[in-house]
Formats: sequence, C-alpha cells, structure tokens
Amino acid sequence: MTSAETGNTSDVHDEQGPPPAGNGSMVSVAGQQTVEPVPARMRRLHPLTPFFRSWRLVAGTAAVGLGVFRDDLDRLRWVWQALHGDVEMSLVAKSVAIIVAVGAVALAGAWLSWRATGFAIVHDQAGPGTLAFHRGVLAKQRSQVRLNRVQSVDVNQPLVPRLCGLAAVRLEMAAGEEASVDLAYLRLDEAVELRSEILRHTSTASTQRRTSTAPTQPTTSADQETAAPTDLADGGATGPQTDTSDRLLARASTRQVIRSNLLDGISAWVMLVVWVVALVVAPILMGRAAFVAALSGVIPVTLAIVAQLRRQVLSMMRDANFTLLRTPTGVRISSGLTSTVNRTVDLDRIQGVRLVEPFWWRRFGWARVKMDIAGGSDDFEKGASLIPVTTRSEALALIAAVTGAAIESAPFVEVGPGARRVDPVGWRYLGVALLREGAVSRAGRWRRSTSFVPYARVQSVSAHQGPVQRRLGLATVYLDVPKGSKRWEAQHRGTEDAAQLVETLADRARLHRLHRRSADPPPRPVDPRWRPVDPDPASADAGARHVDPDLA
Repeated sequence: MTSAETGNTSDVHDEQGPPPAGNGSMVSVAGQQTVEPVPARMRRLHPLTPFFRSWRLVAGTAAVGLGVFRDDLDRLRWVWQALHGDVEMSLVAKSVAIIVAVGAVALAGAWLSWRATGFAIVHDQAGPGTLAFHRGVLAKQRSQVRLNRVQSVDVNQPLVPRLCGLAAVRLEMAAGEEASVDLAYLRLDEAVELRSEILRHTSTASTQRRTSTAPTQPTTSADQETAAPTDLADGGATGPQTDTSDRLLARASTRQVIRSNLLDGISAWVMLVVWVVALVVAPILMGRAAFVAALSGVIPVTLAIVAQLRRQVLSMMRDANFTLLRTPTGVRISSGLTSTVNRTVDLDRIQGVRLVEPFWWRRFGWARVKMDIAGGSDDFEKGASLIPVTTRSEALALIAAVTGAAIESAPFVEVGPGARRVDPVGWRYLGVALLREGAVSRAGRWRRSTSFVPYARVQSVSAHQGPVQRRLGLATVYLDVPKGSKRWEAQHRGTEDAAQLVETLADRARLHRLHRRSADPPPRPVDPRWRPVDPDPASADAGARHVDPDLA
C-alpha cells in the first residue's frame, strides 16, 4: 500500500540563552532589513504559587518517612508522649528546631524558585509576538513560544487556588504535552487579561492567513452551488465580525450532563448493583472459606467497576455548567463543577470533529460533539467537547457552523460483504464519504462515531493490512493528523478500493494545503461522490449503495 506525506512544523524553541529582546530598530541580515522584537519586562507569578505546587514535595516526604519507619513506628510514640509532657523538653526543643529548619529550607527553596520563574510577551513589529518563559534555580531553562503556533489558551482554576482567587494559564502546543506551557498561578483578572493579550497575537496570525488566502477571482454560479455553509470564522455573516464581545452558541446544564452520563454508563451501574448483591450472597452460598479463596478473582473485577464509575463521575464534574461561546476568531468553552476550565480555541486550530452517539442516547436523539486539537490529550474520551450532550440536529448544525461541512447529507458508501468476516456485528455500519471540505467516516454498532477531518489538516495518507485482512483482500485507510488528534480511519475496504481512496485523499490533501498558502480559490473535486472499486463483481451494486444516515 502507499503512503503520502504532506509536512509538519515545530512550535517551541528551547535554549539556554536569554529571552528574545531587542530595541525595535531596523537591522540588516543577509542583505535584508528586519525588525528586532520590542523588549518586554519580565513578569512574575503569584507569590502563593510555590505553596500550591509544593504538595508533591510534601507527599513525597511523607511517603519516604513512612517507608523508613514502617517497621518501627513505635519510635514515633514520643510525639504523643510529648503532647502530654512525658518527654524531656530538650528532646522537644530539638524536634521543634529540626521542623523549623526543614520548613525554613523549604520556604527558601520555594522563594528562590518563584524568583527564578518569570515570563514576558515580546512584541514583534513585523508580526505575532513570542512568549519568553524562564524557570529553574540550579538547571535554568529558557523557552520561546511563538504565539502564532499556540493551539488553544486555557484559564484553569483548580479547587484550592479557585478559593484564593487564582488561576493558571495553559498554552497548548501542537508538539504535545511536553511542549505546552503552564503559567500557574496568577490572579484571575491577570489570567484573563493575559489570555486576551495572547489571543490578540493568535488572531492577528489568523487574519493574516485568511487575507493571504482570500480568493481574488469572481465567484461563478457553479462555485456557489458547491460553496460550503457560512463558517463561524467569518462571524456567521458575509462581512467581517466587528463585535468583539462573546456570543452564546450552546449550553448544557449540569442536570442534563448528569442524566446523559448516567444513561451512557448504565451498564457499569447495573454491573455494580449485581456485583454488590453477589458479594453479599456469595459468602452465604459458598461459605466464608471458599469466598476468601475466590477473592483473587473478585478484586480485579471490583477495581474495573470502580475505574469505570470514577470515569463517569469525573466526566460529570468536568462537563458540568458547560457553556460554548463565540469569540471573534474561534470558540470559548467554559465548564467545571469544583475546578473550572475556560478554553479558547481558534477555528484554524481545530484538526477535526467527531459526532458520538452511544446506543442508549440514540433512543432519545442525543449526541456529543468532540473536537480534536493538535497537541491535546492522547485520551480521546477526555478530548475537548464542543458540546457534551445535545440533540442530534443541534449537534449537526454546530458541526456545519464550525467546519462548513454538512455531514448529515454526506453520501456514505458502505464496505463490501468481505468485511463481514472481520467485523460480523458492525460491518454494515462502516461507511466513508468524501465531501468538498474533508473526509467523513463512520463506524460503531453500539457506540456510533462519525469523524470528519478537513483535507487541509491531513499530514499523511496510508493503508495497512493485517494478516487476516490480507487473506480476505481487505485494507484499512488512515489519515494521519498532528499529535493529540484521533486518527481518521476507513476500516475494511477492498484492496483496489483502498488504493484508489489513498490516491484520492492524497491528491485532495495536497491541493487544499497548497490553497492555504496561496490566493487561489478553493479546489473543487471533479466527482464529489466518490465510489469505490469493489473486488467482488457479485456485490458491485452493494458496493455503491449509500448507507442510511439514520440506520439504527
């Protein structure tokens, strides 16, 4: 099978030298005049930052102490005796002195760490600025983050810092978790102001990209027929967005989030009830000795149930009070029950969207929309929710507004009957559709998932065959996107069908990426309805059938 690469970029530059700074004057480099960055004053984090970050040190010290004294805890009995006056005062004084000395050293280390940590936004007169981030006492680290490469800007408030009016500003980068920058902690008003300042730089870069790629040719009637719906990036109108205030797009109440999560995890709750009843009844029927002997099998199942329930509870707390707002250049997500998260994402940074429809949700017409962001979490169930729960029609409208793709009317093409041997349950629900804006795939009998990836976000296209697929003449086509985004896949296609699909996807991805760098109008596919090559002549008609979008 073939593979087509389309490129990648880097986002963060680490160095041991000073932060980028200059005097804003014109300098000559290789015969060309450039503008040096404008110098900026380093800003410090809140003085309480070391105390909120020292809980790991306290936990580690406690763990070491317990490890040292785990076999001789009786020696710690003198603490109780000292409280009752049964220990010499000299021993108490020495103990207090040791505690004070350790506390003073920890406080001094925290103060030095706070003094050595700072950040500044270095403005560049020629374009978006750079975030300089300094930290480290013994091993100093200097990082420069180009703000036009920031994927999302989050303002997070964990429970305890939230009670103190503090927040953390997190910058997600396409390189992943190790390249992200976490400015914790700042006062809430400072964090909001810093987010606005960073977004001004990212919006400037987005505006420059849109201006450079704006079509200069008149639109024909044929172009109007295939034009995508209005994109939110254009303010939802034909003209530019002039209102800088945020506008409410969607909202999910805490009650609705709890109900949907309970329904989604109903199997885990039923299993919990059955398991508790079994734990109560089993000792009576089996006898205590036999039950204790069977605990080796009881504990793993109990841990699995607890892990699933914990996942449900965390999802409820994360998506509670969910609000989706429209910003001048993207969307802003606000959610959280005890710890709040405010994430701002430019629409140009969204790598793809997924419409998730669990089995029980489909009975009520509910759906969830997830969006993939470069450098986001590798746990795709924890990925950023565009909306945690809403009606299917509203979810489809939201996807069309954000991506410009109408996936509800996508001409899905199903797989051939050969896929039945590999996936006897869900083969009828596998489908692929190629739209003007991107590729759509659908899979899942019980948990339906429809994924959309714009052609311009694709970095490579490949097809893979396992040993069983090779024997049956099948292959799976993949679209590779930046790290942190879910991999798009078209499962169990015929070999000739997969080869043609790879070639078509590679060509369209190349054209759309070139369009992003030029002022040419968006490319129009010759045949918007892609039809596969079915290796089985007897099933040629079945290979061209369109799957009913509402197939249950």
